Amino acid sequence: MAAFALVATAVLAPLGLTGCASKRAGQGTYIARWQPAWKEQNEATYRYGLPGQGWELLLEEGTQVAWQHSTDPAVIQIYSECGSHGDSDLSDFTDHQRIDYSSWEIVEEPTGEKDAEGRPLTRPKQYFATIADREALRTTVEANLDGASVMIEYVVLKKNGCLFDLTYIAVPRSFEAHTGEFQAVIDGFRFPIRR
Repeated sequence: MAAFALVATAVLAPLGLTGCASKRAGQGTYIARWQPAWKEQNEATYRYGLPGQGWELLLEEGTQVAWQHSTDPAVIQIYSECGSHGDSDLSDFTDHQRIDYSSWEIVEEPTGEKDAEGRPLTRPKQYFATIADREALRTTVEANLDGASVMIEYVVLKKNGCLFDLTYIAVPRSFEAHTGEFQAVIDGFRFPIRR
């Protein structure tokens, strides 16, 4: 159990998630913090899918929406930043995530094809998808955080002046088990919210 706690702490540390959180994250909707009219809104109000049973909402100051799995060292997080994120492309925004990790390698996936010598060909598991009617970059990486191996899937998109990061992080042995639950969160993502 101590090893599990250590790995769970390593998974949660880069996300700043170790306790309790935002009361603005309700059942599938995040409400941006109020800003006076003369100030630029620096986060978005958005909808998201729910990961389902086994996931506990994390409530931590500064966190918008995040869940921790109840039995596996795994976290799903959504974060928005509006106005002040700069004008980098989606690849650059994804690459900025690597700063907290001592190693970072994009996972290779099979293409289904073979080279001239019959060996399977692979490609980086990084591709563009459409989410909330915008182009999003999905990237799966193997990384090392404070000596612990983790796998991470980042989904980054920009829309209406806001940057969104949807992130799933887990220890390698648990990663594949919860990718469908992360997809459920993505499938429910909506911005802006229409009344």
